[in-house]
Amino acid sequence: MPPMDETGMAPVVTETIFSIPQLYEAILNNLPVGFSLVDKEGLILEFNPAAERITGYFKSDLLGKSHLQILHGSADPHSCPLFSLVFERRTYSIATEGFFKKKNGESVTLSLTVFPIFDDAGNFLGGVELFRDITEIKRQERERKNFLSMLVHDMKNPIVIGEGFLNRLLAEKAGPITEKQRNYLTLIKEETVKLQRIVADFLDFSRFERNEYQPIPALYNLEEALSRRVEAMRVVAEKKDLRLFLEYDQESLPLINADAAMIDRVISNLLDNAVKFTEPGGSVTVRLENRTRDVLVEVADTGIGIQPEDLPCVFDAFCRIDKKTEGSGLGLAIAKAIVSAHGGTITVESAYKKGSIFRVTLPKEGGAGNGDTAGS
Repeated sequence: MPPMDETGMAPVVTETIFSIPQLYEAILNNLPVGFSLVDKEGLILEFNPAAERITGYFKSDLLGKSHLQILHGSADPHSCPLFSLVFERRTYSIATEGFFKKKNGESVTLSLTVFPIFDDAGNFLGGVELFRDITEIKRQERERKNFLSMLVHDMKNPIVIGEGFLNRLLAEKAGPITEKQRNYLTLIKEETVKLQRIVADFLDFSRFERNEYQPIPALYNLEEALSRRVEAMRVVAEKKDLRLFLEYDQESLPLINADAAMIDRVISNLLDNAVKFTEPGGSVTVRLENRTRDVLVEVADTGIGIQPEDLPCVFDAFCRIDKKTEGSGLGLAIAKAIVSAHGGTITVESAYKKGSIFRVTLPKEGGAGNGDTAGS
């Protein structure tokens, strides 16, 4: 037992259990990810056990040798995030994907985090690369995408054929039908149309995931597009006793470069959701604002809102906040993919049972896919 002090309590141990070198060694040897430390010349100074397991190289094989030549088998510094980011730009990167050839020749995909090291005077000393093997994860992702695309594509044709025969039955091409039969067939057709929409969403989503959909930008009048969609939605809103507003500064609205069909789809999705989830007597307000480097579109409603625990998954595929509503749960995921492909952003702010505000920014210059998402 430890000795007691005058209070009868065991004294607090203040001495250091491990020295700094011992602590460094313990952490390094037990890291669950690969660790590589290089000096400012790119020579390997440290290589931990996890790095040995991932690469197949032993630490003794690598110390003092070129990180670039050994681990990437290339003299091109841009083949390695450590060199292209840390050495050239003195910056860091988190979870960048890179390719690597193991000692046995096997190619693997790595998730890499890199950062530079400086001394107290700010002099560059070298860099650190943390990495883990994500080859199996990427393979499973590819298989999932391929399966989804194949499944949805194979579902589409039978649905189209089935709808064609339903139309022929309803037109009495196969003989007279009773009123009761007509009602049943009409219900079947309505459900088939719903299924077609879900399949179409799945197909579009799989194409976005595989980067098969690329925007075809052209001059796009966002104010006209919003006006058309708001007017088209006004009939539905009035049936629900909803007020629908469009607000913008008419003096300073620019044309932007965008894929009209894609952005129209985003606008329609946000408006449809706002009207769908707003109770009678409420309101939906669409605002358009010209900012310094982008255009902001806001769709605000006084609807049911989103619970805080559901907010993080709003733009995830297959996320359905209200389980009672029909649909694929892909609408907002597709909207996010479209906006991102245009170099913009989409966000949501919501208070449960009070309403939601969806905000979309689209860059004014550079067009689709430029990645310039800064606002004013």
